[in-house]
Amino acid sequence: MDPWSPIAGISLERYAELSAEVTGETDPAKQAEIVGKLGVSAADWQAATSGWTARMQDPSLMGQVATRYMPLYQAALAKKSGGAPQVTFDDYVAMSGCVPVMGRAGMLAHYKLTEAQWTMIAGHWNSVIPTNPAYMQYGVLVEQEAARLRAGGQPKPLGGGGAAAAPAPAPVAPAPAAAPNPYGYPQQPNPYAQQQPYYNNPNYQAQQAGAAVGNAFNSFGNALGSFFDSAIGAFNPGSRVIVTWSDGGRYPATVTQAPRNGQVEVGFPDGRRVWVPQHAVMANY
Repeated sequence: MDPWSPIAGISLERYAELSAEVTGETDPAKQAEIVGKLGVSAADWQAATSGWTARMQDPSLMGQVATRYMPLYQAALAKKSGGAPQVTFDDYVAMSGCVPVMGRAGMLAHYKLTEAQWTMIAGHWNSVIPTNPAYMQYGVLVEQEAARLRAGGQPKPLGGGGAAAAPAPAPVAPAPAAAPNPYGYPQQPNPYAQQQPYYNNPNYQAQQAGAAVGNAFNSFGNALGSFFDSAIGAFNPGSRVIVTWSDGGRYPATVTQAPRNGQVEVGFPDGRRVWVPQHAVMANY
C-alpha cells in the first residue's frame, strides 16, 4: 500500500487543510457541515480521518506520515487564522501555567485566544524550546506559575516584557485530532524539555491518532498535567504510560529509557523520543 495515496479522494495535503478548517469544533455533525461546504461528504471526511490517523499511527511507517502532516496542518492553520499570534517566552510560560489550574478552556477564555491560535503559539514555542538552552527551565517555570495561581495569584497579563519572542521557526503542526483536532504530537518538541521536543496539540487527533492521545494532541493531567505513578516497575523500558503535556493534553507513550535525574525518556507513536519530567508520566494499565 502506498502510504501517500489519497483516502476517499482526500490527499494528505487536503486533509491538513480540512483539519485546519474544523479545528476547535468537536461536534462531528458540525465538522461534517463545515467540510460539506467545502465539497467533502460526511462519509468521505470520516473515512479520511480514520484512514490518515491510522497511517500516522502505523509503526511500520516510522512516523513519516505524521511528520509530513504537521507542517502542512500548521501552514493551513496559519493561513486560515491570519498568522500565529506573537508572544514572548514569558507570556508562553504564563499561559501554560494557567492550564493545570483553570484548564485549557479557562486559559483560552481569560486570554481571549482561540484553539487555533493556541495551537500555533504552542507549536512555535514547542519547536524552539528544545533548541535553546536559555529555555531549559520551561517545565520548572510552568510549575512555579501554576503553584502561584493555586496560592491565590492572578494570571499574568501578556506583553509584560521578558524574553523576546524567538524567531519564527518553520511551521510545525499538531497532528489531526480525532475528527476534530489535529494530531499534535508534541510535534513537536518538548516544552518540558531540557532536551527534546513537545507535542502540543490542542485538540487531539492524537486522540485517535495516538490511540486517542487526548482529543489532538489535547496535549498532557497535573501541572504539566499528570500525577506521578509510583507503582513498581511503572517506568521500566517498554512500559506503557500516559504523558501529561503543559497544554493540558495527555498522550500515550512507551518508556524507552529508565528514569534519570527526575526525567524519563518516552517514545510517542509518531516515532519521536522525548525526555519529560517524571511527575508528568503515569502508568497506562
